[in-house]
Amino acid sequence: MNAVGEADLLRRFGFYRSALYVRDLSLCVVSDIHIGLAETLYRQGLHFPLHEEETLLERFAAVLDRFEPAVFVLDGDIFHAFDRVSRETKEAFSRILATLRAECEVVLVTGSHDTMLPSVAGGTVDRYDRGGYTVVHGDQMVDDHGTLIIGHDHPAIEIDMARFPCFLYGQGAVRGKDLIVMPAANPLSPGVIINAARSQDFLSPILRRVDAGSLQPVVEVDGEAVVLPPLAGIRRFA
Repeated sequence: MNAVGEADLLRRFGFYRSALYVRDLSLCVVSDIHIGLAETLYRQGLHFPLHEEETLLERFAAVLDRFEPAVFVLDGDIFHAFDRVSRETKEAFSRILATLRAECEVVLVTGSHDTMLPSVAGGTVDRYDRGGYTVVHGDQMVDDHGTLIIGHDHPAIEIDMARFPCFLYGQGAVRGKDLIVMPAANPLSPGVIINAARSQDFLSPILRRVDAGSLQPVVEVDGEAVVLPPLAGIRRFA
């Protein structure tokens, strides 16, 4: 499978602050927001401010300002906790949702953590299809899809001892359809290093059926997207 050039990929997509923008559709996607992660870390013994809500609001405002999307999809694992949603988490979610809805249509796709989301938000969906693209969280297999946009695995890549959240792009990777794997939108999530990842190392059953070496990482450096060679090439030259 041939690598896709940076110019070709950036003509189709924007990559900014862990958000993907599909230019032809004015569609923005973020995944793995994990609202309430800071609260979990506090309960585990971290007792300094993490500013989760403020950081997420600032990040989403910057994405809205850059892309001005018509539709904004939150692609699963919107909440962090499986079994409870605290009052603080509900309030943070409401403020984030209000910020997004003031600018565009918002779609809530459920993920593996979102057992409480339908009761809190209502109007959730398991997948979102639009213009030849299918947005799902990625924790389950999906049939009859377009270009797949998934989250769930929180990919990050290590370069010169620094860790960067990254997107993964696979041309024709799933039943001949393109694949994009999203990084975690919550900056408190460190991501999972994928430099040496093999197909069986991924959590998503979709990714476990893909040739991991063919996937191209996309990282953001100083606000600009950089498309790297496929993982197989990065391993050879590491």
